[in-house]
Amino acid sequence: MKIKEVNETQINEDDEEHDDTRASKSTAAEDTFDAIEVELPRRRDEEELVTPISPDAPSNGRMMFVPIPPEDYEPAMRPYRDPSQVCQNRLPFMTPIAEKTESSLGLPTARGQKDYFNSKTPSKGNARERVIELGSSPFREIINEARPVERIAQPQLVKQTKPQKVAQVVAKVPFAKEMANKGPIIKDAQCNPVDDYTRALILEQLQPPLSTYEGFFEHKNEDGSRSTEIKKFAKAMAKITKNASDKTTTNLSMPPTLRFPGTSREYIVKRELGAGAFAPVYLLENVAANDEDENSVAVMGKGAFSATQRKDLEALKMEDPPSAWEFYIMRQAKRRLGVSRAAESIINVYEMHLYKDECYLIEEFREQGTLLDAINLARTDSTATGPGVMDELMVMFFTVELFRTMESLHSKSLLHGDLKADNCLVRLDALSDSEVWTPQFRRDGTGGWNKKGIALIDFGRGIDMKAFRPDVQFIADWKTGPQDCAEMRELRPWTWQIDYHGLAGIIHSMLFGKYIDTVADKGAGLGAQGAKTWRIRESLKRYWQTEIWSQVFALLLNPAAHLEGEEGTKMPVLKGMRAVREVMEEYLEANSEKGGGLQAGIRKLEGALARRR
Repeated sequence: MKIKEVNETQINEDDEEHDDTRASKSTAAEDTFDAIEVELPRRRDEEELVTPISPDAPSNGRMMFVPIPPEDYEPAMRPYRDPSQVCQNRLPFMTPIAEKTESSLGLPTARGQKDYFNSKTPSKGNARERVIELGSSPFREIINEARPVERIAQPQLVKQTKPQKVAQVVAKVPFAKEMANKGPIIKDAQCNPVDDYTRALILEQLQPPLSTYEGFFEHKNEDGSRSTEIKKFAKAMAKITKNASDKTTTNLSMPPTLRFPGTSREYIVKRELGAGAFAPVYLLENVAANDEDENSVAVMGKGAFSATQRKDLEALKMEDPPSAWEFYIMRQAKRRLGVSRAAESIINVYEMHLYKDECYLIEEFREQGTLLDAINLARTDSTATGPGVMDELMVMFFTVELFRTMESLHSKSLLHGDLKADNCLVRLDALSDSEVWTPQFRRDGTGGWNKKGIALIDFGRGIDMKAFRPDVQFIADWKTGPQDCAEMRELRPWTWQIDYHGLAGIIHSMLFGKYIDTVADKGAGLGAQGAKTWRIRESLKRYWQTEIWSQVFALLLNPAAHLEGEEGTKMPVLKGMRAVREVMEEYLEANSEKGGGLQAGIRKLEGALARRR
């Protein structure tokens, strides 16, 4: 190492600051230093890797000046940013600059915290541990190194849970709309869908609740106590109608008048329309329809602006034990079907008054009778071979209407559960003066054909499939008969088969004038290949459209064998029913005017039903 002396340089504090590293301004008084020139040794490996150069080239040794203070030098302790000290704070590398903004520190805002803390950007500081007052800046000056006092954050307002919020919104709207639950209400893989406990659980967990449905009035803490009076009056009226010359029936009491809390309407019981096993049906006169104030303010959805116009005569159904299930199913059917031809094939339900001991279901009244009445009228026209039956064109027309309605209901996850001829009202509405009923059948309903069809009633055994698991299987724990599907009779699980078998029973009664009876044909093979195939016992007449009717009964009696092409390869068989219905509609459009004609047959039936009233 070679050391040589250099000239001494005197540095004054008043001199202008510069970047020369050979001098220092760190002292207040004038200090002198010995500058030593040092030649640093070269690394061996660097000498080996150096590029060869010409021997005549000048030496390229690296020289540095290192200021060495004297031994008695004591540096003054000055602030870090003092100008005289800054020049001594030089480092051999560049310090990275970390810029911090108010956004990077996560200042809370009224709109909630932003997702800054999951970012990997170096400039984002960890602000979770800071307690920052809302609206203040984190860049506050700290005087005399005083630490800010941490403040306790104010408690946040408790956010309302989703069910509470839904309940408040639904309570304000007159028409309750369905809100999907997070999962099925009934989570059992197998169950009885008409069990009282199952139905009560579904009604209890409905969203929105049943109490928000328009027309539903619950009086569970009160007794109605009118069923005995109504039954006594209906019995006396039936006796008068049967024997008008009986003198013992002259002392007849006044007809019962029904008034319900929550509604201004009054109802007068006229007579009994039908007596079922658990639910008699009575004819009511709606006296409030004639007492409306002409000067009252019009309200949308009410009175003349209502979606369903109520009439003077309505029907009353009293179910024992009291239950709101039928009201719920019928309202769901109307809501899910919306404005459609299928919705016109379901009667309207207006009010449900639920008491502790009885219930009053007020619904639409149709006076043209049922399909069972039409079947019995056809049987009175005896032929040489026995009782008469309905004309094939007429049967096919009502079959198309039934297929269309059941397709729509099943597509909305609803089952009727009790399809039979006496639960299908004949719907033969009058046309307006501007409408013309065309003789040729039209599948789209134009030409007045949308006013003719059927109307389903009695949804007391209806099933809402949305309340169950998608793979649910139902079991029947009651005594079964020929009117039940094969799965019920053989104690096997079932779902949609109950409606398919009921539909087959109605068509069979219209074609043959008798209840359905089925037989099983054992298939050849083992396992699934050897499954039973069900068919009707009677043989189809040769002059009928045997190919069409064979497809109808094969599909309805064996739906599990026609799942190919269906969504998910499982029931309901919507595509299969649509294909068969379209074949029948095509036949009706081509042959509705042949012979007597379909229109003439419907007119004849309408007149015969009117004479029976």
